[in-house]
Amino acid sequence: MVRRLVVLLGIVLAVVVAVTAALASPMREDHPPTAERIAPTAGQRSGMNTDGYDYERPRHLPDARRADDDRPNVVLITTDDQALSDMRWMPKTRRWLGRGGVTFRNMISPHPLCCPARAEILTGQFAQNNGVHTNAGPYGGAGALKDPDNTLAAWLQESGYLVGMSGKYLNQYDATQGVPNGWDYWNVSTTNQFGYLRYPMYGNGDPVFHGREYSSDVVRDDTVRLVEDWSETGQPFFIWASYYAPHGLCQDAAGCAKPPLPAPRHRTLYRGVESPSVRKPSFDEDDVRDKSHEIRKRDKVGRRAVTRLHRQRIRALAAVDQGVDQTFKALRRAGELDDTVVLFTSDNGYLLGEHRYRGKILPYEESIRVPLLARGPGFPKGATRRQTVTTVDLAPTILDLAEVEPGRVVDGRSMMPFVRDRDRRRRDTDILVQAGGRPDESPTPWWYRGVRNERWTFVRWSETGFLELYDNRKDRYQLENLAYDARHRPVVREMKRRLVALRDCSGAACRVDLGPPPRPRR
Repeated sequence: MVRRLVVLLGIVLAVVVAVTAALASPMREDHPPTAERIAPTAGQRSGMNTDGYDYERPRHLPDARRADDDRPNVVLITTDDQALSDMRWMPKTRRWLGRGGVTFRNMISPHPLCCPARAEILTGQFAQNNGVHTNAGPYGGAGALKDPDNTLAAWLQESGYLVGMSGKYLNQYDATQGVPNGWDYWNVSTTNQFGYLRYPMYGNGDPVFHGREYSSDVVRDDTVRLVEDWSETGQPFFIWASYYAPHGLCQDAAGCAKPPLPAPRHRTLYRGVESPSVRKPSFDEDDVRDKSHEIRKRDKVGRRAVTRLHRQRIRALAAVDQGVDQTFKALRRAGELDDTVVLFTSDNGYLLGEHRYRGKILPYEESIRVPLLARGPGFPKGATRRQTVTTVDLAPTILDLAEVEPGRVVDGRSMMPFVRDRDRRRRDTDILVQAGGRPDESPTPWWYRGVRNERWTFVRWSETGFLELYDNRKDRYQLENLAYDARHRPVVREMKRRLVALRDCSGAACRVDLGPPPRPRR
């Protein structure tokens, strides 16, 4: 009897010790430890980050929702590097948002690179005002964002919204930087490149190394759980579901050029699919002597390589498509579907062999045009809008829906007037397009800057002064650079004037009517 009692006490003691150790651990894993386990920093182990601030951030506890607070919930779903043409392979997303809401045909990412585009979403500002010109270096990454605690999240939280994010944040962010102001739930990647398998995430203050969980499924599950939990609070909520797909793999010195990794359940999809880009006249363009140095130095890409890349990209997006479907079903189960605005877009577009280029950042249409679909109260079903809208307009639109004033001067404008009136004209159709200097090659503030409007795309490359001008009405594939054609000198002169007017703009100055697009000489 005594022996049994001793054994029983030993078992109880072992359980207590194990539970205590698990609760004290700052890093949990979704599978047993491996030799490649990412250990927490000393600051994380001590419960403080390296700057001395509390690692566990205080929770936002809003007052009970007012009976007359009928503001909508907002769910922002973003992908990473999605080409506009990729929407063809996202049937669930198109069904929920296309048939059930509004499709914007002319959505522009005016700074077509991951970190600057996301900074635009957070601030409603162009890079000359928010500070993020590129992904890294002195002019890029999370560290370049001016006033990082004064963003869309903080403005919404201060007004009574519950605010959460899961997935990819800004490049160069890591856990030692803590949680920016405004987030009630914060589960973002804590490595510069997110990935699909084997990546760390913040875990809302309890860092997690995910070894086998597919990243799109983690973002999906976080989003569904937040919808379920926050629907019970009676508070309006804002959730940013930031998927990594279809971004390429970043595993070696070649950068992120490797095709993405689909979820195991989707690795055999679309075996016979060919990329739409290979049928364009601009694919592996024969004569690139009139293009910038970035194109002239490149060899042709080849149909086989592009076909493989395209298939892997749309396979990776299949998990996102499922995530969108599950998010809508969660909203419906929670009784919040009719009270929630859902926005779907990408941070930038992607070229798949057009002009011999694979990637983003360049000012061509495939790079700067992205999908935007929206559904919710006040959005007509199955509608399209052709007014030009931009990534910089997302924050002002969300603030308009939430009836919240921004904490900084925003450069964009709300899209809601165009949602309500399909015939409403946007007079400020000249959009500043730009890219910051790449830290690995040219650590300067700007790589190129230009202006795009309904007729023209005009770009000046900062280091060389080389100009590009394309007539988007007559030359939709941007094959002929007209910048040095004598008949187009008046157009170049006028587009230069518009660039001067916009390159340092702030606030309302970024939304001025610069007149109808110029015409060439006859």
